[in-house]
This record gives sequence, C-alpha cells and structure tokens, in this order.
Amino acid sequence: MAEYHHAYRVPLRNLSLTGAYLAGDLPFHVGQDIHLTVWLSDNEAIEVEAVVRRAVRGKGLGIEFVRMSKADSLRLRGCFYSARISERTTNPSSAA
Repeated sequence: MAEYHHAYRVPLRNLSLTGAYLAGDLPFHVGQDIHLTVWLSDNEAIEVEAVVRRAVRGKGLGIEFVRMSKADSLRLRGCFYSARISERTTNPSSAA
C-alpha cells in the first residue's frame, strides 16, 4: 500500500529497490514529482520522493524513487532480504 500525501491511498502492484507501480486511475503525469509513504507492513512505512516515469490512464503509474533517507533505504532493503530468506526457507530449490 502506498499513500500519496494529498489523501490518495493506492495499492502497490510492484515494488523494487528503485521504484514501484501504483495501480488505479491517478491524476498524475509523466515527469511529476510526488512524495509517498510506502507501507512495507501493517506497522512499518518508509517515506520516498519519486518521479512519475509512466502513466497509463485508468491503469496506474510507474514511479522511480529519487530520494529517501538512509534509514528508509535500509528498511526497504531489509524487507527484500527478509522476503528472500523466507522464500529460500519455504522453497529450497529457489536458493540458486
């Protein structure tokens, strides 16, 4: 879940270390700067500055993270690291 700071709550369809895809019909255009709260879990969020890189009317936005604090960057990396460890634990064949 991501929250744009002007009252938009939108589902994340894809999240990476460098950006995300936000689903929905959102009133933003390519090149626009936005500030988001990205929820990594029910009680952990990060704040990011992003730029809209792709906008598909009625579908969603591809955004690139351009700025976040060091602490939030570490939280995001930790989220991916935890997911990878969990995947390896539940599916040992993916450990390659």
